[in-house]
Amino acid sequence: MKTMDTLEKMIGFLETTPFFEGASRKAMEDLVAESDIVTVISGETIIREGEYELICYVILSGRFKIEVTDKETGDKRLVRIVGSGELLGEMSVLSGNPRFAEATCVEEAQVLRITRDGLLAFMDAAPSVKSRIDADYRKRTLNSSLRKINIFSLVDDLSLEALAENVEMVTFQKGDVVFADGDSADAFYLIRDGFVKMSRSLDEKESAFFDARFDKAYSKPMREGTARSFIMAYLGKGSYFGERAIFGRRKRVATAEAVTRVDAVKIKKEGFDDLMRRHPLVAEKMKEEAASRYSNETEVKNQSSQDMLSWIGSHDILGTDSMLIMDLDKCVRCLRCVEVCAQLHGGVSRITHNGIRFKNILIPTSCRHCREPTCMIGCPTGAIQRDINGEVFHTSACIGCGNCARRCPFGNISIVETTEPGVKKAGLSGVAQRLMDGFAPDGLGFATGKKVRRAVKCDMCKDYERMGCNHNCPTGAILSVSPSEYFARLARKMGRDD
Repeated sequence: MKTMDTLEKMIGFLETTPFFEGASRKAMEDLVAESDIVTVISGETIIREGEYELICYVILSGRFKIEVTDKETGDKRLVRIVGSGELLGEMSVLSGNPRFAEATCVEEAQVLRITRDGLLAFMDAAPSVKSRIDADYRKRTLNSSLRKINIFSLVDDLSLEALAENVEMVTFQKGDVVFADGDSADAFYLIRDGFVKMSRSLDEKESAFFDARFDKAYSKPMREGTARSFIMAYLGKGSYFGERAIFGRRKRVATAEAVTRVDAVKIKKEGFDDLMRRHPLVAEKMKEEAASRYSNETEVKNQSSQDMLSWIGSHDILGTDSMLIMDLDKCVRCLRCVEVCAQLHGGVSRITHNGIRFKNILIPTSCRHCREPTCMIGCPTGAIQRDINGEVFHTSACIGCGNCARRCPFGNISIVETTEPGVKKAGLSGVAQRLMDGFAPDGLGFATGKKVRRAVKCDMCKDYERMGCNHNCPTGAILSVSPSEYFARLARKMGRDD
């Protein structure tokens, strides 16, 4: 508990910090009263890249290094060192997106730990601070986003600060066209989150090629008067697009369409051109990549891979962080996965062999842990939550109202009658214990109380060290995958094999 003396010291510190200039004493008192003071030791990481956590920090003393992971090399790159009076983590708090960078203490520090509600209330009470947070948010988002791309490692901080004047943080909803074939090249885009489909029209020669190799259902015009097109790529978080037309000083030759909600950095042509003039080595490398970026289009210029890419887009596959897939060439239909799931979840299986299918790949009815989980909207008890890794799960507060099941676009949530937890047994018993080879969590047992209605769905066996279906599949037919990575590899393989 904070004493009055501690509160006074904290408020006095904030009053002398330039970042909080203009905030009323009442706003700072409310902020401090609702926040916690935390001591951080040297070497401790308080923010981890990729995690979901709606917490931010004001550094009271000490220093932290901010690092991002290079998209191409996988190495961590130092972005900057921050110290007393600065904020950490507010970008993900404001956007609701996963952490974009990592913050590690480099000398013992004290921080003020602030919840999302606390930060938003403070910003509402201090408009001048909100303006500075918004400006800093834009600048730091740009810096972190560009630092993730290897070719921008040569760009200095001053150039990035100058670039910030020509930058917008933009959001596109699913189906929005970012730009179309024939549009003027007015901006360069960097994807912060989500997926964009790049496609282009077919010329006469290519149309003949596709007519010869594609089935007529796929190769017919999309609508009357619209030229056929083929999918060049799906671009995800950390990718960029729009540079080729700017370098070539020409109209757009491709269409960019959001296939999920997309948060992006939009750099206006003037700012992009100025950055390239300041850094000719960066410009040279980007031109090389722009010239060859889709040179391997022949890898996806065949019926199998194009059909799969079209199927991905039509089934919202890329709007999820993880999903179960079943290789039907390996599956022997023993239903072991269904039986094990039922044994581990109180007699109610969370997986079935129903679902959507592409050739030998089945996506069973298991939770996809969507990037934007609509099932969480309107839960009257707040029973649906999301952990720091993005996993969506139900708590014991569920009352079985069915709101989440109705909102799930994939039909992966069921409302069942189950048994309310009674006195827990000391571990699993019988066949369930043997199935999981002794790695059930301590104290977990089947319930013995009254019957209640509950929402159930696949939780990737979050209470166990392994997934029951995957661990007990005799042929290894079930996998948990990142869909963007898995299907990208599959498309390339189909392109080479077809």
